[in-house]
Amino acid sequence: MYLPLELLHEIILVSLSSSPTAPEETGVSIKQNWASLEPLTLASKVYRKQALNAWFRTLYAKTPSDVFHFGLIFPDFCGITREFHGVQLNTRKSSVWDLGRLKQLKKIRLDWLSPYMTPHYGSNMSDRLPFTHAPPTVKELDIRGIPWPSPIVFLNIHTIFPNLNILCLRQQRIWCGLCHTCCVPRFSSPGPEKIVYTDGGGLPLHYSRVLRDLQHLHTIYITIADFGGGKTMLRDSPDHNPYRWAGECDSCMEIMYEDKVFRDMWVAKKMDITMNGYGAPPVLNKVEWNFWKAEASEEIDVEESGDELTEELAEEAL
Repeated sequence: MYLPLELLHEIILVSLSSSPTAPEETGVSIKQNWASLEPLTLASKVYRKQALNAWFRTLYAKTPSDVFHFGLIFPDFCGITREFHGVQLNTRKSSVWDLGRLKQLKKIRLDWLSPYMTPHYGSNMSDRLPFTHAPPTVKELDIRGIPWPSPIVFLNIHTIFPNLNILCLRQQRIWCGLCHTCCVPRFSSPGPEKIVYTDGGGLPLHYSRVLRDLQHLHTIYITIADFGGGKTMLRDSPDHNPYRWAGECDSCMEIMYEDKVFRDMWVAKKMDITMNGYGAPPVLNKVEWNFWKAEASEEIDVEESGDELTEELAEEAL
């Protein structure tokens, strides 16, 4: 006696819904092991089709050729995939992901494992996010580990993902709108855990500028490290965030905020998103900053990669 297909489909989806790895771990598939599903594929043709449909709803790939061969070997399942999880390996060659075959794709996650390069491809400096032929169905983009998250990285985002609703970023550095560089975040102990803005603000102003053409972007999540040892006092409640922190580095907060006239002008500019000249995504209603406490080993890694990345960027500019 067979189970109704609708019930079987739900059972399979539930069995695959829990991730075998921590969701923050980069470079590792969030899917269950194939062994957990394989017996079902051997039970019958009906069960096998249902199991494969569920399995290929999420596609995990370490190289663009994985996506290409998936389309050749399993063409019937390309329309099944709703979530793509790609990995930029720790190399000095940027992968470019052709997503044209995944016609019903909804969500993309890219784990950036290379600490020595930033996203780019081709000769056009505006070609930054390494995706081509992304279907207009993509609503959510999740990028983790970019070592130098300059606003330039997102210059072409509105042309690749015009219908984006949600943008998620997780990284060790953050862009400071005052000194115009990517900095290691430091706060005085205990530091913040979460800061939420619901008025269309809360982004570094240069981020607002490059994202303002995303007509459907309503939510942005930014998760960054807190390496501690800073002088910036920032807590979760609005009462402890009077200057509307939005990525400013510890050094700029200490030096430039001493000038009350400048500080008040800067805060006013951040608050008036319609008149500050930078603009913002028109329907943005939530910017959520999350912070994790970085370990000492992470600080060593980010400092070492920063030295090599500076050299890489200098060579690129020549």
